[in-house]
Amino acid sequence: MKQLIFVLFIAAGFGTRAQPPSLVCGPMLCHISHREATIWLEVSPDVNSVEVKCWKKNEPASARIFTQTGLLHQDYNPVKVILTNLDMATEYEYEIDLDHKKQSFNFPLTFKTKQVWEYRMPPPEFSFIFGSCAYINDPPYDRPGKPYGRDPRIFDSIANNPSDFMIWNGDNMYTREADFTSKTGFYYRYTHDRSIPEMKKLLASRPNYAVWDDHDYGPNDAGASFELKAISLQAFKDFWGNPGYGEPDHSGVYTHFAWSDCDFFLTDDRYYRSDEKLDSLSADKHFFGREQLSWLENNLLDSKASFKFIVIGSQTLNPLNRFECLRHYRQEYDELIGFIVKYKITGVIFLTGDRHYSDIIRITPDGGYPLYDITSSAFTSGSYPETKQTPEGTNPYRVVPDMVFDQNYIRIEITGSKSGERMANITCYTVDGKVPWTYTIRQQDLK
Repeated sequence: MKQLIFVLFIAAGFGTRAQPPSLVCGPMLCHISHREATIWLEVSPDVNSVEVKCWKKNEPASARIFTQTGLLHQDYNPVKVILTNLDMATEYEYEIDLDHKKQSFNFPLTFKTKQVWEYRMPPPEFSFIFGSCAYINDPPYDRPGKPYGRDPRIFDSIANNPSDFMIWNGDNMYTREADFTSKTGFYYRYTHDRSIPEMKKLLASRPNYAVWDDHDYGPNDAGASFELKAISLQAFKDFWGNPGYGEPDHSGVYTHFAWSDCDFFLTDDRYYRSDEKLDSLSADKHFFGREQLSWLENNLLDSKASFKFIVIGSQTLNPLNRFECLRHYRQEYDELIGFIVKYKITGVIFLTGDRHYSDIIRITPDGGYPLYDITSSAFTSGSYPETKQTPEGTNPYRVVPDMVFDQNYIRIEITGSKSGERMANITCYTVDGKVPWTYTIRQQDLK
């Protein structure tokens, strides 16, 4: 009898789980390279096989079939299908087959592999979207009172705004008290949020990359001491498709990918993070941790990219930030900024989230060039306009007209065909498609 009750409970958790073998959420495009592409999806416990049939656009006769990696018949079944031996610079179409039955979608399933442009042509222009703080309401687990999550239509707005890929900049979901105490809780929260209708088209429309911050890592402000961090890390690996996760002998979500002539360093600001309340000058207060910081520094030193985007869940440069910020970890902050100055690392831009508002600030370190911290927040979580009444409201380091507290995201377009003259054109969009501000950073100014 107890077994029957448990089965009925699981089936009731999501409507799709009570149905015949089915797709729970996805597909989501993940990392795409010259010869491979990763597709993520989650299926119901009754599914026996997951296949992706893939062919060159308008050439269905060239179709090949790829099968899933990952276990099936579990309570939660996130799987990845890796498409291999693809041709470069080629557009592909694909379909999802569950138990050999084609799944239907009201949007196209396509992707394009990367091209080799080096030594052949100017670096291609491209664009990407990034943002943070996606709170999806779930009344049984939410706090009483006014719902904290705002309009999920923003994901439709993003889906309809073309870009080459998307970066989820942390707090990509909000674990509740019932979530961050168990593996079941983490997997429930990922599945719940990925299953909303507004998310579907966006996830399939372009490659998705991610870092985390405290709310998708665990409790508010959680760091290295979080007891379930290994479970949280495994959930992140199961529900995202980044090109890597840490290093072979050092766990974490940090990794790197390149797009055209730009490098993106996805960092982990949680797994090794000391408590914010420790003395900021303490040598024992870590943000990245020694190994990750060395990884980042060496990658920056090796990079020849026009722009080097360092992606961090928390803000980096803001001197007026009273909350979580790399600047409060003075040993690592001073080392990283000093490293950039000492070795003349050009083109560095920080992409950050967390703050429930969007902003751009500029700091010029002694002996260096202007460094920018571009903060994009929030997708759907609540905002705190009263921040305008604090010193941050008139931040002298701000380079845009104002902080944006409406639901929003940022799109960055990299343009310019001449080497050394690339530009990062930054546009902030609200949920309704309005543009509060734009800003341009020139490559030649970051040296």
